[in-house]
Amino acid sequence: EGCDYSSSFLYEDDGQEDGGHVHIIDHGDATDMMHPYQPQSPAMTKDISDSMDAYDEQEYFEEIHKEEEDGNPLYVSILYGAINCTIVIPVVMSFGNIIYRDDAFVPYMPVLIKLTLVSGFVHQICFSSLSSLKFAVGSVQDAGLIFLSSMAADMAAYCREYGYDDEAMLATTTVGLGLAAALLGVGLVVVGKLGLAGYVQLLPTCVVAGYLAYIGWFVGYSGIGIMVGASSLTLELLVQNIVYVLPGVAGGIFIYASVQKFRHVVVLPLCITFLLLAFYIGLVVTGSSIDQATENGWIRKTEKAPVWYHSWDYLRLDQVVWSALPQLWLTWSGMLFVVALSSSLDVAAIELEMKRPLDYNRELSMVGISNFVSGMTGGYTGSYIFSQSIFSLRIGIRSRMAGFALAFFQLVIIVVPFPVLSYVPNFFYGSLLSMICMDLMYEWLWEFRTKVTVAEYIIALSTFGLIHALGVEYGILGGVAIYILCRRLNVNVGELKQIPTQEDHPTSNEAVPAQETLNLPIDVPAEIKEYKEETERLMTNRTKADSYNSF
Repeated sequence: EGCDYSSSFLYEDDGQEDGGHVHIIDHGDATDMMHPYQPQSPAMTKDISDSMDAYDEQEYFEEIHKEEEDGNPLYVSILYGAINCTIVIPVVMSFGNIIYRDDAFVPYMPVLIKLTLVSGFVHQICFSSLSSLKFAVGSVQDAGLIFLSSMAADMAAYCREYGYDDEAMLATTTVGLGLAAALLGVGLVVVGKLGLAGYVQLLPTCVVAGYLAYIGWFVGYSGIGIMVGASSLTLELLVQNIVYVLPGVAGGIFIYASVQKFRHVVVLPLCITFLLLAFYIGLVVTGSSIDQATENGWIRKTEKAPVWYHSWDYLRLDQVVWSALPQLWLTWSGMLFVVALSSSLDVAAIELEMKRPLDYNRELSMVGISNFVSGMTGGYTGSYIFSQSIFSLRIGIRSRMAGFALAFFQLVIIVVPFPVLSYVPNFFYGSLLSMICMDLMYEWLWEFRTKVTVAEYIIALSTFGLIHALGVEYGILGGVAIYILCRRLNVNVGELKQIPTQEDHPTSNEAVPAQETLNLPIDVPAEIKEYKEETERLMTNRTKADSYNSF
């Protein structure tokens, strides 16, 4: 499900194995999965164990290293590292605003946003160093945002209720979220080492759809809250601050429409630059200064940010209110499952593009290591950014230097001696988050109806509503309960997914034996079955078949 940032465009090579010419093409519906902020569509869900049957582990790594051994010129790696940075950085900063959306954190946002940027930097270093895919891009991702935001708000509320000061609240929150990310990393490693990645994907697609739609709503709500200057919104508050909200919503519509229309990697950076230029041109025309814009509510008022190496000053173990952490266990459990599912779907998207199987358990373990390191350095959850990874793959990146260049540019933003947030208007974040909201809610509350049965669509809507009423964890459980009930009543909610129970993958010289299967309750719409059949054919022939275009 990962939230991704590159523009909606696809590339096609000229048939050469490496270094082929690149042509922009339009794949119709296939481009939907390449939105800069969009999770994988239901058609990406598949039985990951099947894809490994045609390859043994040695051949898997031989093929990966064969493709990547030539590398790229250094200037090419630096160029595309910079391009990816222009896309990743603004969205990561927006995600930081969502994690710390509670009003209690407003005065301390420069440092907290910098911690979010540090987390993105750490994730990219880990992915560039450890991933089997040299073109990999990884960063803070949307899958865990709701859970992290909920945990941060719960810890802040606990500290306020029991009379602790802001120093204790900040220590508890930053350390608590870091520990949550680190423990989640350990959980992902365990899941990967035990070979359980396939079972993580057993959550019904219709339930996932309801959750993804809720992410869209939550992101949009948070974006409006940033523009209004409050975490809790009322109609009266919106009316009073409509002048601050309209530019952000209009900017979101502008970015969304531009990305949909032009489908090129430069569209999102250009739109972002245009919004910032429009703001500063407006200041010049009206004769206003940055300080005046801040006083008038266009820029968030914050404390002066310390030097970058003081970004960890809030993480003081002696100030942590440890009694505030046990209440988070259920939220953390839900986050573990959802992030594992999201990471598996990210790998599925990359695998589909590469037209050969990837080792899901190995990649999930690597994501776990990255989350552990991020958490131990005061960061947050993350995973593959599949659209940026696919972009790097398609333009021919075969060197880890591109990822390290991306990390370097992120580091530059982190160490600049002035607070970036003091120069970024609130409607800038509102525009990005409104764009994400529009796409997610349209995809999973409207377009989804054409991909599944009526019952599945109703379950998706029900899950969306239950999450609003009961919270994320219980809402998802409620959606699963409705799904199981419908299946028990023989309502058409898709076919049962079959999961191979054979542990060892046969080598390429061995015949593939018949495998025992376990029927498990997950829906498999027709397009998923078509995807599975097509993928198996591509893997068997080991070709670069053009049939992906029609698929």
